[in-house]
Formats: sequence, C-alpha cells, structure tokens
Amino acid sequence: MKILVTGTSGLIGYNLVERLLKDGHEVYGTIHKNDKRVDGVEYFYGDLRDMEFCKAITEGMDVVVNCSANTSNAVDTVKSPLVHVTPNVIVNTQLIEATYFNKVKKYVFISSSTVYPPSGDKLVDETWNIFDKPYPVYHAVGWMKRYGEVLCDLYANQLSPSMDCIVVRPGNCYGPHDKWDFDKCHVTPATIRKVIDKHNPIQVWGTGGDVRDVIYIEDFVDGLVNVMENCKEKHEVVNIGSNTSYNINEILSTCMEVEDYKAPIEYISGKPSMIPIRKISSDKMKNKYQWEAQTSLSEGIRKTIDWYKQEYGNDE
Repeated sequence: MKILVTGTSGLIGYNLVERLLKDGHEVYGTIHKNDKRVDGVEYFYGDLRDMEFCKAITEGMDVVVNCSANTSNAVDTVKSPLVHVTPNVIVNTQLIEATYFNKVKKYVFISSSTVYPPSGDKLVDETWNIFDKPYPVYHAVGWMKRYGEVLCDLYANQLSPSMDCIVVRPGNCYGPHDKWDFDKCHVTPATIRKVIDKHNPIQVWGTGGDVRDVIYIEDFVDGLVNVMENCKEKHEVVNIGSNTSYNINEILSTCMEVEDYKAPIEYISGKPSMIPIRKISSDKMKNKYQWEAQTSLSEGIRKTIDWYKQEYGNDE
C-alpha cells in the first residue's frame, strides 16, 4: 500500500515507518524542519497547518496515519497547556479533511489515554464515556484529543460517502528514537537516561508512586500495524498497551538492575505532576485482533539502553 505517516521524527512515527518499509509498503513521511529521516521513505517538507500542503501530500495515498503532535512533558502540560492545543487542533482538523477530500481509503489517528476520565485503580477500556470530565491537568490535551476522535466519528459515521477511521489510544510508549532532552521528555525516557548517565543521587519527582501502562515501542507499532491491516470496521477505537502497569519506582529499579548500577534516590516534592494512576485495558486487542505485547519491561529497557549507547556513544 501507499502509506503516508505524519510526525515521522517522533517516537511512534519514526518506528512505524521503519516497520512499514520492512513489510514492503510504499512509505511517505512529512518533515517540518531538519528532522531525522529513514532511508527508503519519500519525504514531503512543509507545514501541516497549511491546507494546500495537506491536500498535496495525501493525494493518491491508500492510508494516512496521523502521528503528528506537538508534545512535551509535565512542566509544559501544567504551565503552558495551550502548547498541546492550538497547533494540534489545526493539524488534526486539516489533515483529516484533506485525507477525505482526496478519497483516501483509511485514516488512522493516534489519540491518547488522556481522553479518559479519572478511573482510580480501575482499568479503562474503550467502552468508557470519554466525555466525562478528564483529570484536571489533562483538561487541555484531553479535550484536544477528544476533538480529534470526534472528527474520526464524523468522517466515518456521519458523512456520505464515509471514510474508514481508526482511533488508537496508546499506553506510555518508550524505546529507540524517543525524546531524551530532560526539558522535554516523558518520565520513562528521563528515568532511563538518569541511570545511563549514572546520576548520583537519582532525582524522582514526587513519591515515585505514579502508575502507568508502559509499552515498548516495537510492541506498540506491531499492534498498530495489526489493526491497520486487519480492521474491517469503518470506525474503530482501540487501546494499545502492555496490559501491565508499573509505578515510577519499579521502572527505576528495573533500569538500575538492567544497567547494574545503584545510587541513592532523592524524591523531589513540589514539581508538576500528572494523574497518579492510569491503567488501560488492551483486552479488545487481545480478543478481537489476537494481539498482545510480547516485550517485558526489563527486555524493553535493555534494548533501549543498548540503542541509546550506540546512538549517543555512551559506552560506560
């Protein structure tokens, strides 16, 4: 198939185009600046906020996968929430409209578990009402992603002719080609890097008790490709996670064990924090698509550390 992937410099987009090339697809990507590229991908250079650019790049495609997103870490989520809203709303709205305009067969939207309301210790699945109030700190990003999902419902179920749309809500992905800048990266890559760089002490924001479903990126991409290739629905919504949750202390402990490094932990209070517990169910993927994540946390962290050292020359 001819497949366009936007956001190819990001964690999901980069790993997805690598996988699609291996599977023999004709792969296209978008870049907005001096982004890293994958050999074998044909790239379009431009701004997805430009509708004419969106129409030009989606013409003739069989599938469009929207991995593009202006993302950041907890600090920006709390202090500058609009960084997750304005550019993303424009891109998501124009890209799906251009995809529909060009009669593309299938559109895939990478959403987020932030769309779910607070659930405590319960696993959220695709049947949960996502229009209850999101967790307060996710108000901006959650509603932005919800709007992207509403657009998918509109184009798949409310228009004639319709366009097949798939909404994917990922677990917390980590692995090669993630963001590693401490000012921008998420907690899992930050934790991995602190261990690689042998911080002493290792600082942890809060108590380290925040719980997340974390999934190695190759597993996530495998699940995404599975749905993209096998979904027969005109409108599908799926969680893709590991079905296993860990707190930050457990992730840090695993990193230190894998790297054979021990250091005291310094817990820092008063820093921006996200939802304390977010567990997602991937049972729909298991039961409907016969798919489950295969990579354990320790194996995924080992692969990530090996990649990081090779990429950045850290041989310690």
